[in-house]
Amino acid sequence: MAASKISKILRFGFGIQNVILDFFDIVGNFFIIECRPDSSLKKCPRCHSRHVQIKETKIRRLRMVPLGKLNGVLKMTVHKFKCKDCGASAWIKLPFACGKLPMTIAFVNYTLSMMKLGTIQAISTFLGLNWKTVKNIHKEYLKVKYKKIRYRDLRYLSMDEFSIKKGHKYMTIFLDLMTGRIVYAVEDRSVEAIRPFLEKLAKRARKLEAIAMDLSASFISAVKTYLPHVAIVFDHFHVTKILNQALDEVRREEFAKHNSSNEEKIGKGDRFLFFRNYEDMEATEQGKLKKLLEINETLTTAYQMKEQFRGFWGKTSLQEGAKFLVRWIYDAFQSGIAPLKRVANTILSHYEGLLNYFTHPISNGKIEGTNNKIKVQKRSGYGYTDMEYFKLLLLDLHNKTVQLAG
Repeated sequence: MAASKISKILRFGFGIQNVILDFFDIVGNFFIIECRPDSSLKKCPRCHSRHVQIKETKIRRLRMVPLGKLNGVLKMTVHKFKCKDCGASAWIKLPFACGKLPMTIAFVNYTLSMMKLGTIQAISTFLGLNWKTVKNIHKEYLKVKYKKIRYRDLRYLSMDEFSIKKGHKYMTIFLDLMTGRIVYAVEDRSVEAIRPFLEKLAKRARKLEAIAMDLSASFISAVKTYLPHVAIVFDHFHVTKILNQALDEVRREEFAKHNSSNEEKIGKGDRFLFFRNYEDMEATEQGKLKKLLEINETLTTAYQMKEQFRGFWGKTSLQEGAKFLVRWIYDAFQSGIAPLKRVANTILSHYEGLLNYFTHPISNGKIEGTNNKIKVQKRSGYGYTDMEYFKLLLLDLHNKTVQLAG
């Protein structure tokens, strides 16, 4: 192949220019190109003067974008110059090389483009690279991409925690509810862990109106301290969880009483019936639940109170919501059922965050869906020892269609 044609291929196909071709060959599954810099690159890397003297020469090997099934290697002759004007000594700068990495910028971009198509292990095997090399390429790319995250347009946030390791090791994440993007992730779930981010929000997120969260005392305290102007909205999924826990406690107690004094045992395998929406059940399931409730008045009351609270989220105004809460709390206390009374006390002490829902109708629903994607990420990676990389992956999670391994 003519040298001029290869030079065009180098420029337009591999992003390599300002070089003089010396040699081209194919060895095994590699195509090898040997080049040297042309006159345009022979200048001082610091002051750009062309009054330079070559002090040292070496061969630098760079990985190139593959050509079909052939892996590419560029063997580049490079010089160390002594500048006659500024006196500096430095190696020549190659505009197509990716810093000190033994690869071209085009090859790095090619590797990054493959991240959407497969796992790190698969990409490293395909390209013949070390697993850590591919990971570090992706990590450095994400560090640059998320070096600066804009907070000024944030309006609604959701915050939650999830387990990252056994032994109560947690991570807290903040998600932009308008875009579905994780904007911050930090190890631990303490006030001190999330304080730097909340302080940053106080300075930069001037449009932030509300944060959806669970009833965590540490989260509530932190937001009230550092973001006193931001409304707290308690997530209805967590409120429903508290109600279900109270109902389950009543169910266990009442079934135990019934089974201790009756030959006909009930309740085995029927727990799930009490936590599904009644309208979503099949007719046979509805009939079975009705029969169980007819046996015990206390359990019937607890179940009805749990079902009634679902109506709170359907109220159309703050006033209607407030009236509903007052009535529900009163009925819970009047029921005399201890688990329901505890829930009533919890709701009474957190009523403001519940009523804020009618001004800011947000929840943790979107972040719960994101948590499922995080679980897939964790499983596909078989655990992450590089927490910095893992947090960067979380910031980029909204772009992922295929989860990366490791």
